[in-house]
Amino acid sequence: MSLITLQITPRCARFPHILLAAITLAALCAAQFAESQSPQPSAQQANPPEAEKDQLARRQAALAMLDLVLAGAKSLSLPQNRLAIESEAFPLLWNRNESQARALVTEMVGDFAQAASRLQETPDPNSRPSLRQQWQVVLRTIAQSDPELALSFLNTSRLSVQSGNPEQDEVEERRLRLELAAQQAAHDPRNALRAAEKDLQTPGDLPWELINLLAQVAAKDPEAGTQLLHDIVARVRSTDLSSPNGNFNFALNLLNSQASTSNNGTTPEDTLHTLADSIASTALNPQFPAPMLRTLQASLPAFEQFAPSRAQALRQKLAEYFQALTPEQKSWDQFSDAQASGDPNRLLAAVEQSPEDVRSNISQQVAWQFANNGDLPRARQVAESLTDPVQREQVMQQALRQSAWNACNQGDFAAARQLAQQITPEEDRATLLAQFAVNAVGALQEAIAQEMLEEASGLLASRSPGASLFAAQLQVAQAFARLKPARAVPLLERSAGQLQQVLAAAVEVDAFLPFQRSFEGGELILNSGFLFNSLIQPYVQATAELANYDLPAARILADRLPLPEARLMAELSVARTALGDPTPAAAQVSLDGNVVGLRQLISMR
Repeated sequence: MSLITLQITPRCARFPHILLAAITLAALCAAQFAESQSPQPSAQQANPPEAEKDQLARRQAALAMLDLVLAGAKSLSLPQNRLAIESEAFPLLWNRNESQARALVTEMVGDFAQAASRLQETPDPNSRPSLRQQWQVVLRTIAQSDPELALSFLNTSRLSVQSGNPEQDEVEERRLRLELAAQQAAHDPRNALRAAEKDLQTPGDLPWELINLLAQVAAKDPEAGTQLLHDIVARVRSTDLSSPNGNFNFALNLLNSQASTSNNGTTPEDTLHTLADSIASTALNPQFPAPMLRTLQASLPAFEQFAPSRAQALRQKLAEYFQALTPEQKSWDQFSDAQASGDPNRLLAAVEQSPEDVRSNISQQVAWQFANNGDLPRARQVAESLTDPVQREQVMQQALRQSAWNACNQGDFAAARQLAQQITPEEDRATLLAQFAVNAVGALQEAIAQEMLEEASGLLASRSPGASLFAAQLQVAQAFARLKPARAVPLLERSAGQLQQVLAAAVEVDAFLPFQRSFEGGELILNSGFLFNSLIQPYVQATAELANYDLPAARILADRLPLPEARLMAELSVARTALGDPTPAAAQVSLDGNVVGLRQLISMR
């Protein structure tokens, strides 16, 4: 790779502002590329003014790329695709140009309205829920920057994303408003209090988001928190806690959440005494559903603290309930208690003492518990009793994997590498070695990181093309980007070539596949499409990782994607990385996920 080429497509030529941004970006990246090819001085020799100049050029290139992406997004035909790009660009704009970010929110309101109008033309029953889910993601993305702006967005766009179930929509929006109020409480607890008091006037079950909102208000304004707790408890007492539509579990969780903070002197004891007494009275009623009694067991200390006169009666009723259980039910309770304790000997005892009818199921649960903890000897001990050989192998593979991770997290990379030798298939082993190598680089153990990455590369060299190889290949590329960026480029080039072939074939067969469509109107679906989540997004993440170390190369690799909508998303991720902004939580996707269906789709060559 020795030069940067600028492709001026017919679409680009129709939009002069896009063309101008593209030319500016190419010039900036060319300068960055020339600098990356020249010998770099050591850290001791680096000239601070030169370093600042390089950082400024990098920032300018990234901002030009961001402008280009936003201009290009306007030419996409699917409003859902425009929204996918706009919502990810919003945090970048908010930190640098708030007025432009607010204007982008207005554009997103319009895009949701257009998307809603298009829904009438499609028979796909998943389209409306998918649009509403995207709306919630956008709402939470805005809320991370400005909860008040997010609330305004909710009010102006909610009618465009109705699911067809008004009751369900009302419940969801109620919870979303409480989420926003909890975030608002950090700087305006009194306004959050007013939002909570308004919600308490709504009939029906109390949403659990109120408990988190109470905690946020109390943390910033104890007086307002005391008032809100009093209002919530008053509302709880006004309902029939034992009714099917009651608030018993809400009340119990509220009591538990307040018990842990009552000793700091900010929680009103009389209000909690009232709450505990109401819950206890409900539970001691002879008509109270027996299966619900088990939920009280973990809360007994809270009753000892706030309703001591009722605690003994509750213990007695619980003892009677557990005494009436069948041997099988008692075994499962014993297992649950042992699991909560974390004591491996109690878990083994739960297996040995269980009746024959449930021993197999409990053995499976205990085996997986040990496997997930990385307790290799005990996982093997219990797994030997499992009759299903496939399940035995799965348990042992998980135990090996977690044991290796335990060693890695303790900085023993040699032991982690040794345990990884038993992981199958080889694509999974290569992926694990690449992940360990990333940790080793962070621990400044570059020599063993290099060895693990070389081993991982060797494992993949002879494997047949396919989805598992593709995912592992990108993991290795991402790890190499941190250690030796030049080694990542060929792997990403190979991945780009595979993507070009797969996407070309997928366009033709998409309508014939049994699972969710990945294209609409010839455009790749970005927000929920199977191919995007399984192939494009992992490639985008790996390319963005390279941008930390070689922005020009990352920019070229982003442009290797054959579809405009995919290129825009890749360029946006590269720009975000270059600007030093973290990836939004909603956009993070596991590189090795969603590959099973791809094995049935097509063989990548």
